[in-house]
Amino acid sequence: MPLPDDARPRFAVIIPAHNEGRSIAGVLRRIGEVVPDAAVVVINDGSRDDTAERAAELGATVISLPFNMGYGAALHTGLMWALRKQMRAAVTMDADGQHEPSDIPRLLAPVLAGDADITLGSRYLPESRCYRVSGLRRAASWGFAALLSFLTGKKLTDTTTGFQCLGSAVLEQWVTLPDFPEKTPDADLILYSHLRGFRVLEVAVQMHEDEGRDSMHGPLKSLFYAPKMLVAILGILLAQPSFRRAGK
Repeated sequence: MPLPDDARPRFAVIIPAHNEGRSIAGVLRRIGEVVPDAAVVVINDGSRDDTAERAAELGATVISLPFNMGYGAALHTGLMWALRKQMRAAVTMDADGQHEPSDIPRLLAPVLAGDADITLGSRYLPESRCYRVSGLRRAASWGFAALLSFLTGKKLTDTTTGFQCLGSAVLEQWVTLPDFPEKTPDADLILYSHLRGFRVLEVAVQMHEDEGRDSMHGPLKSLFYAPKMLVAILGILLAQPSFRRAGK
């Protein structure tokens, strides 16, 4: 039986991690300083270093996958954990130090206040602060943002951000998808949620250089990301025969 809203845990912070022993402790300490009441879960995605031990030492719940299954599978595992714990909201962020924990309250506030169902931490809004992004990566990010802006009729600037907050209804929707896109859990999920009537809001955040040695978003994985994402978005549109661009 679901808990009444005021009795449910407020929110979780979900952190997929693969070989992030060098950076995970600093990330967790900053989360503890900013949002000490957060339920923090680290999904240890088959790390070969001390990621799990460091996370456990700092009080995080650690779920270790048996081998490296990839970012999408690790993310989905964390989302399932948050749903089973009946969280009112879930923040997703990276373990490599790119995402600034002090921005977590900015992502949470609109969701907990009922003003948005999903908040996206954007590195490209005028108020944002971001490290220098490579031209190729910036072009890909701009392209997907432009595509989703067209498809949704809503101006979006950063649809590939992993720094997000999901309300409980969106959390349930993503977890129970029969075909969760483990290879591309980004712009396609945002589009899918928009088509289901969920409200998407961007929030300006800070992003830093990757502190890890073995990022879950490495160059080789990024090379195949764009075509996979385009196929995923096309699949969503083909599955929506009544879809019309917002405003038409």
